[in-house]
Amino acid sequence: MANEDREYVENLKKDSFSAFEILFKKYAENLYAFALSITKEPYIAEEITQLVFMKIWEKRAQIDEHLPFKSFIFSITYSETISWLRKEKSEKRKVEGYKAETDTISNETDYSIEFENMKSLASQIIDNFPEKRKEIFKLSREQGYSAREIAARLNISVRTVECQISSALKVLKEKLGKDGIIGLLFYFITFH
Repeated sequence: MANEDREYVENLKKDSFSAFEILFKKYAENLYAFALSITKEPYIAEEITQLVFMKIWEKRAQIDEHLPFKSFIFSITYSETISWLRKEKSEKRKVEGYKAETDTISNETDYSIEFENMKSLASQIIDNFPEKRKEIFKLSREQGYSAREIAARLNISVRTVECQISSALKVLKEKLGKDGIIGLLFYFITFH
């Protein structure tokens, strides 16, 4: 059988299409079954089989007729199948990465909308504070003044400033909840 293949390979190297057809008929079904056993995808196994024979035809002049053709063609099939599996795995990772990125963007958007709603509610609550408390709170949280600086600026005691800020935070915590007030304070610390 090896000698028979050698004769076909020698003729294939001389551009004999009939030798190519004989080798195709002899090995195509087995190569397909081999690729299918690895990929579990009939369409892919068929594509790989066609690709292998296309390469055999294109590289026919470089085939060594002294080597067993069967081993040669099965090793090409194995290489192409593994290459396909790697590509498939890489594409799955890309899709999963894109999905994770999309989910993250969606979560960030949801968080951003929720945060803006909380900020708007907090602004309404702060606007309803008594004037002095509102002024002290804004100087502290929006402009970053210390209790001592606010006291000096408004000509009041540091203790009064601290009590007003504490009262403001207590009201915000009651109306926004613990998580809301933490998020709001984070906003003030980070952006002001």
